[in-house]
Amino acid sequence: MMSQVTIFFGIAPAIAPMIGGVLFVHLGWHSVFWFLAVVGLALWVANFRLLPETLHVSQRQAFEVANLMRGYLQMGSSQRFWLLALASGIPFNGMFLYVLASPAFLGEHLHLAPDQFYWFFVLTILGITGGAWVSGRLAGKIAPRRQIRHGLLIMMLTGCTNVLCSLLLAPQVWWALPLIALYAFGWALMVPVVTLMVLDLFPTRRGMASSLQAVVGSVANGIVAGVVAPLVMHSPAGLAIASLLMLQIGLLAWLYLRRRWPETVRVSNFGT
Repeated sequence: MMSQVTIFFGIAPAIAPMIGGVLFVHLGWHSVFWFLAVVGLALWVANFRLLPETLHVSQRQAFEVANLMRGYLQMGSSQRFWLLALASGIPFNGMFLYVLASPAFLGEHLHLAPDQFYWFFVLTILGITGGAWVSGRLAGKIAPRRQIRHGLLIMMLTGCTNVLCSLLLAPQVWWALPLIALYAFGWALMVPVVTLMVLDLFPTRRGMASSLQAVVGSVANGIVAGVVAPLVMHSPAGLAIASLLMLQIGLLAWLYLRRRWPETVRVSNFGT
């Protein structure tokens, strides 16, 4: 189930620029914000009307500010939570960086026409979908830590290869786009497992843990969009190096967690 959620989580940032481009061309830039408002309202109504409460009555918690603050304090002071959030959220930006820089990356460096940009998004979506599908197939068959290791290894190999190619070769579609897609595959392979580890840290506050994990990822996305992407988007090597550095942050967080709290990665509710 978490692998299926990952598919939507990863596909959305790849599809969004295409939808935004269509709206901008045909209806103007204001339409993007109206579209977001309509989608937000539709999601609110759908959740309110169609999404039932799944917790048993005995496990439900009152909606109180003090109770919420205690939960945020508990998670905010947990080093394991922050390490897992970094391990899942920051490597995503190694791929998301290319989505943000797609106008310069695809047009300026790869010399693709605007009507050819879709190849990048199609391959990235295939990578995410494939990785999430494999992750679901592996669930319960191999240890969670091994699955995470496989995903990180794929991202590391593709990230290093991307840096070498960017430094030694002229940017070419035939090697640049498949490497990003393979990186996305590795991320989607490991992130469902890491997310479940985050939820298992706080069995009585899984919703809050999931929300706060999303906040960490969103803040990272915003920093990359506003600070990192403008600095490196006009250099293929800069993009590749920045992508690899973001993977290193997630990798170091995971390695430190595995060494400091080995029980977190060995014992869980979903594997051995």
